[in-house]
Amino acid sequence: MTLRQVSSGPLLDLNDPGRGGPASSWLPSSSVPFFPVDTGDNSAGGGGNGYFVGSMIDSPSAAFSPFNMAQAGGHAAASAHQANVGIFDQSANQSAGIGGDGGDSNAALGGSVSLFGYAGSDVIASGDDSAGEGGDGHFMGAMVHAPVAVFDPVNIAAAGSGGTANAHQSNAAQFHQGAMQIPGMGGGGGGGNAAIGGDASVDGDTSPSHAATATSSGTGNASSHGLIGSDAIATGDNHAGDGGDGYFYGSLVHTSIALYDPINIAVAGYHSNAEADQSNNVVFDQSAFQMAGVGGHGGNGNAAIGGDAGLASILSLIGSDSIATGGNSAGNGGDGHFAGSLVDLNIAIYAPINIAVAGPNSTADAHQTNNVMFDQSAIQIAGIGGDGGHGNAALGGDLAMHLLGDIHASHA
Repeated sequence: MTLRQVSSGPLLDLNDPGRGGPASSWLPSSSVPFFPVDTGDNSAGGGGNGYFVGSMIDSPSAAFSPFNMAQAGGHAAASAHQANVGIFDQSANQSAGIGGDGGDSNAALGGSVSLFGYAGSDVIASGDDSAGEGGDGHFMGAMVHAPVAVFDPVNIAAAGSGGTANAHQSNAAQFHQGAMQIPGMGGGGGGGNAAIGGDASVDGDTSPSHAATATSSGTGNASSHGLIGSDAIATGDNHAGDGGDGYFYGSLVHTSIALYDPINIAVAGYHSNAEADQSNNVVFDQSAFQMAGVGGHGGNGNAAIGGDAGLASILSLIGSDSIATGGNSAGNGGDGHFAGSLVDLNIAIYAPINIAVAGPNSTADAHQTNNVMFDQSAIQIAGIGGDGGHGNAALGGDLAMHLLGDIHASHA
C-alpha cells in the first residue's frame, strides 16, 4: 500500500508488492487500515492573543505651598504680589491584554483529500482553517490609582499707622488625576480574507462483479465502516475575519484627593487703606474611564466556505458516522466577557480665603474672582460584543453521494 501525492491531494493505492499488480479488492474488514487524514487547521493573517495577569498600583503625591509676605513700618506702604501657575498631571493609563487585529487579504486553504480503493480513515479533515482572525484579549488583575495633590499659596501685606497695604494674588492651577483602563480587548477581524476547507472525495470500486465477490466471500456485510469509510468527514468549521473575544476579570479602583486653599490677606494700620485682590482659575479633572471585556468588530468582505464532500461507491460499502461541511463563520463580532468592578472615589476641596483689614478712619477693599471646573465623572464600558462586519459570506460545502441503484445491487 502506498500513499502518492497528486494535484488534487493525497491518493491512496493498494497494490500487491509481490506480483506488482493490484491487490485483492476485497479485504476482510479487520485488515482494512484506519488512519487520520488531516490537511486542514491552517491559519493566515491572524492577530496574536494578548494575555495580562497582574496589577497596576499608582499613588502619586504632590504639594505646592508658596508663601509671600510684605510688611512696612509706620507711615509706610506695604505691597505683596503673587502669581502662580500650577499643573498637576497625576493621571494613570492601563492598556493590557489586548489581542492584535487580524490582517487583510489573507487566504487559508485546506488541502483536498481523494481516496481511491478499499481503505478507511478515522477522520478525514480538511477544514478548521482561519484567515484574518482578530486575536483574543485576556486580562486578570487590577488597577489602583490614588493620587493626592495639595496647592495652598499664602500672600500677606501689612502696613503700619498711616500706611497703605496691598496684597495681590493670581493663581492658575490644573489638577489632572484621571484614570483610564482599557484591558481585555479582542482584536478586530481583518478584511478581504478567505478561509476555505479542502474538498474530500472518496471513490470506491462500483463494478457489479466486485459487489458479487464481496457478498459471496462473506465480507460484504462484515465491516461497520464499509470498505471505504470514515468516522468523520469534516471540511467545514472555517473562520474568516471574525473579531476576537474580550475577557476581563478584575477591577479599577480610583481614589483621588485634591486640596486647593489659597489665602490672601492685607492689613493696614490707622488712617490707612488696605486692599486685597485674589484671582483663581482652577480645573479639577478626576474622571475615571474603564473599557474592558469588549469583543473586536468583525471585518468586511470575508468568505468562509466549507469544502465539498463527494462520495461514490456501491451501497453500504462507503460510510461515515458524520459528514460536516458547515459550521463556517465570517465577519462575526467577538464576544465580550466582563467580571469585575469600577470603584471611583474623588475628593476635591477648594477653599480660597481673601481678607482685607483696615484700622479706624480707613478703607478696606477685598476682591476675589474664581473660575473653577470640577470633572469627577466615571464611565464604564464593559462586556460589549463586537459589531458584525459587512459583505461577508459563510457557506457550507456541497455534499454529493452517488450510490448504485437496485439493478446493480441485485447482482450481489
